[in-house]
Amino acid sequence: MKAFLLMACLISGGASLATAQVAITKTTAGWELTNGHIHLELARSSDAVSLKSLRQEHGGEWALMGKPLVAFPNKSPTPFHYSEDVISDLAKGGKQLTLRFQSDDGGLCSLELILYPTGAVIQTALQIENHGQHVLFLDPSIDPLFLNLRNPAKGFKLFSSAKGEHGFRPAAGVLTKPDFTDWLVLENEDAGESMLVGGEPGLGVLGWKANVRPDASGTVVRAGTILIKDKKSGAAPTFELAPGATVETPISFFALAKGDSDNAGNEAFRHLKQYVFQAPLPDSPLITYCIWLTEKNSEESLLKELKLAKRVGFDVFYHDATWYEGASIVPGMNDWTLGLGSYQEDKEKFPHGLKDLSDAVHATGLKFGLWVDPGNVDAARVASGEIAAGWLAMIDGKTIGTTHPSLAPTKQLCLGDPKVVAWIEKQLGDIIEKWHLDWIKWDPSSTVSYECNRTDHGHGKTDGAYAAYRGQLEIMRYLLERFPNLSGFECDPALQFARTNPGPQSLLPGGYINEFITGPMLSPNVWGSLATAGHGDAGGEYLTARWYSASALDYYFRKHFTHGVTFGNINGMSSQFLSAAPPGFVEALERNLSFLKQYRYLLLEDVYHPKVEATGWSSVQYIKEDSSESVVYVFRDKSDIADTKIHLRALDAKAKYRVTSLNDRPGRDREMTGEALMTGLAVHLPNPWLASGDGGIKEFTDQQLYGSDILLLRRLP
Repeated sequence: MKAFLLMACLISGGASLATAQVAITKTTAGWELTNGHIHLELARSSDAVSLKSLRQEHGGEWALMGKPLVAFPNKSPTPFHYSEDVISDLAKGGKQLTLRFQSDDGGLCSLELILYPTGAVIQTALQIENHGQHVLFLDPSIDPLFLNLRNPAKGFKLFSSAKGEHGFRPAAGVLTKPDFTDWLVLENEDAGESMLVGGEPGLGVLGWKANVRPDASGTVVRAGTILIKDKKSGAAPTFELAPGATVETPISFFALAKGDSDNAGNEAFRHLKQYVFQAPLPDSPLITYCIWLTEKNSEESLLKELKLAKRVGFDVFYHDATWYEGASIVPGMNDWTLGLGSYQEDKEKFPHGLKDLSDAVHATGLKFGLWVDPGNVDAARVASGEIAAGWLAMIDGKTIGTTHPSLAPTKQLCLGDPKVVAWIEKQLGDIIEKWHLDWIKWDPSSTVSYECNRTDHGHGKTDGAYAAYRGQLEIMRYLLERFPNLSGFECDPALQFARTNPGPQSLLPGGYINEFITGPMLSPNVWGSLATAGHGDAGGEYLTARWYSASALDYYFRKHFTHGVTFGNINGMSSQFLSAAPPGFVEALERNLSFLKQYRYLLLEDVYHPKVEATGWSSVQYIKEDSSESVVYVFRDKSDIADTKIHLRALDAKAKYRVTSLNDRPGRDREMTGEALMTGLAVHLPNPWLASGDGGIKEFTDQQLYGSDILLLRRLP
């Protein structure tokens, strides 16, 4: 298996002017890495490398001195010994220190430490090569990040993601559950500093995990890639590295910051935006309408819905599944796998062709896209010989696929097979070019497992998932190189190649997030829906009353418009179209979307979660790094308390700000100092007029327990 560098931004090149800001110095005792924001010092002995110092400039010491820097993944007793170092220049003014370690059984382990000119962030990656004559047996979890930290007097406070909430939340029970499947922050309250630990999520193919183990001497933090996911039963898996083969982890990273988890998050995201993420497209985050049908001549219905999408203000209008030849034409039956694997349009559905639909969408000023599931095909296409049986993923001699009561059976392709990768690149490249696609929704809905263990695909018995990960990355790299303004890929996170959802959705700034929701036109509000258990994807199943106030509908949309959104008829039914929703719901969507377009550029900026004094309330604040503009979302989430104060963050205390409430009519702006806004802004929710109008009805009673406001702040000259 060939090794290739996962991050295009790590390609060595000529030093730029910014490179001078990064210094990696080899000394008689070890190495020093610094960029004026973070300082890392390593000590070298005859055969090992240890951590000597880690701190921000003018910050406290984090390192537990003398502890090893590398957690070697080999399962054999043969140790690795330090052999050599390489210091190289990277693009964008970065530098890389590579430390190499060798074992007597032919293993070569290379730790890569990467530093760029700005920010207190260091990236890490680990590469293992087998130069021996026998298989190397490795732990399936390979951790390029391994730190021994000093314990603060009060211990570290840990924060990670929490279901249904945005931002880092307190993590309990670290002693009983030391593993984290999402990024985490360790806060040193004594020093007023925090460390964020994160990494490449793995496209849904591989996993990422961090482990935190405190004891009396210090706290050990290790984080990295899971190459083989644990089975529910049986022996723990082993990753087998064949002679001549290489495995390289995606990046992990850590960021240091003065302050709390929000400060650490912003330090990390500034780095990712500048050096790792794809550049956002204009008008990000985009609001998209994902629509599909299983019926003949569906283009007629789609063109009618396109008019509504244009009026409401969507940015993208894209077709979900069943656009391909041989797809289901049984109305409302959700069979999206029938015909899967064809990249020709279905002429029964699109008599004028998808190029005609694409042109119609572009004529309205919207972008056009398609859903794809490249790793899966209709089993009938394999049985007919159209798809080669040799391309199929297998586990222990059995093909992988799905069966479902409403779907045609599928078979899964091995994305680790170079022939499959080349075929998918051609198919996707062709449809993007001929139909002028702006958005690709890569949705592996029918995938069962990526851990193919047949050995005629260019991988071995244990590295099928790793090969599939590399294969999918190669496809995405190819498409973005050929179509640099392509967006989408929102279903599986990848730091470098996904413009939408490149990392954990609940932690990313909202400008990088796209959430799929369905709205109240989905079950239980429509006849014949196949939605599971009568629930939609939006958490909006509580919208079952006959009447809703403007305040209640604004609350619903504002909860989702803290980031990008895709509306979709998830079961492919016309009764789930947005046009089938109550007119008042559509008007509220149009109103809130027009507001979102005024401030959405701020959702790419720093993000904080201001303190709200009352329980049952929440807030998210986006603000430019120079404190000149901010947008603040405030929510009363079914709290019994109607009045509270919110303490905004990161404002210029001495400056004055114009404060505009979207609950107020134009002309009612206030002027307040940054100091007053951070000391505490009084808020009452819901807005009495928006919640009751000319006179509240009985059905509005429970709607008085929740409400929202959006505050726009601009610093005055």
